[in-house]
Amino acid sequence: MVTSAAIKRTSETTDEPILPAGFEDLLEFIPDWLGESADARWDIRARHGMAEIQYFYDKMLVRSEAILSHVDQHSLTALPGPTLRLYQLLLALAQAAMAVELHRMPRAPRSPYPHKIRILRGPQPVA
Repeated sequence: MVTSAAIKRTSETTDEPILPAGFEDLLEFIPDWLGESADARWDIRARHGMAEIQYFYDKMLVRSEAILSHVDQHSLTALPGPTLRLYQLLLALAQAAMAVELHRMPRAPRSPYPHKIRILRGPQPVA
């Protein structure tokens, strides 16, 4: 998971913004909803309560088309830092959607937490 200290160090050592211009309203979700892998994003969702997940889902859903339009301007294999963080928030939205639209709870019913399943590799963007 990306930590607030890591983001702060990045923003202090460069003039790079945390998120791209126009997406400052989503800063409240940094770093709490950032996960660098599907496994990390699942864990983030599993640790939040439904009120937090619903709030994140509602706020992100209305911004999702704008996020996709922004991310689509870049190669997925070379996203600038602010755009990468924005993309990771969008991927976290997919996890939140599972809780809101399918399970109606942070984790699948009758599923153990933490689970022992680890995704070792998966589809990666191709140049």
